[in-house]
Amino acid sequence: MSFLKPRFKVSIGPSTFEPGGLELIDLEVSVSMDSYLDQVKATFTHTPKTLRLRRGDEISVELGYEKGLKKVFKGVVKEVHVGTSKVKVVGYNDSHKLLELRVDQTYEGQSAGSIVSDLASRAGVSVEEVMDGLSFSQYVVDKRKSAYHHIRDLALKCGFDAYFNPNGELVFKRYEEKDVHEAHYGKNLIDVEVYEVEPLISGVVVYGESPASFKGADTSHWLAKREVEGSSGSGIKLSVYDPTVKDKDSAEKVAEALLRELVRAVKGYVKIVGRSEVKLGDTVEIKGVPYDAANGKYQVRTVEHVFNVDEGFTTSIHWRRKSE
Repeated sequence: MSFLKPRFKVSIGPSTFEPGGLELIDLEVSVSMDSYLDQVKATFTHTPKTLRLRRGDEISVELGYEKGLKKVFKGVVKEVHVGTSKVKVVGYNDSHKLLELRVDQTYEGQSAGSIVSDLASRAGVSVEEVMDGLSFSQYVVDKRKSAYHHIRDLALKCGFDAYFNPNGELVFKRYEEKDVHEAHYGKNLIDVEVYEVEPLISGVVVYGESPASFKGADTSHWLAKREVEGSSGSGIKLSVYDPTVKDKDSAEKVAEALLRELVRAVKGYVKIVGRSEVKLGDTVEIKGVPYDAANGKYQVRTVEHVFNVDEGFTTSIHWRRKSE
């Protein structure tokens, strides 16, 4: 019988930590589409090497097994806690740059993707992929919210997701089923939970500020002040006022995106034997669970890797049913 031998490589500034060094006590990596700050927490024994760790050091984490490691996090150390026997560091990826950036800017005739790319550039954030999404005759970004909150707002309107990949690059795009990772009951699955919720609404109505005509998003919105309306679904509807929506077509698209977001009734969590290949935006396929509602393919929304003496190497995935 062969056994998996988990391995890690943590690089902080000029220092590298691997299993043979015996300094690492606990390692946690947490990245998510549903929160705003991705982070890594690493706890080490008290040694001259770990005492040299400093805020501002670059940090990267690779996890895997003897056959190979995969990068799961890249960022910078923001906190260093030194105790009598332990040293703990906390690192963030570039999500913190978007959270710190607040600007006042009006965009004319720009797509959502163009706005996102500009905000990322202002924050000094690299991008992997940015889709265009909806076009806006006018879109206002102000300092009342961070750049990341504005980007998440745009993602919601477009039916996209906004998140960071393991290399610390921003992704802004629609989910597509790919990179499927299996979680098989009786094999690599450790724990699973399913949350089934009855949606309170079955429709969305979006009200915007109308331009002079109803021919699309290119019309100059300041020529008139008529109300536009777009809806999706039926029955009990949620009413939303969105001044960034200037035409009926955009209102209907935003309503459709909001409805898809609100009526997803199945979410859950699965914990598996460590798998460093799992990334945000991937797909997890749960198989063989006696409770049928848990089985199926789902979108990966949150990934948490843990590496320590007590648990070994485990990966926890928070998922939800993919868009229909």
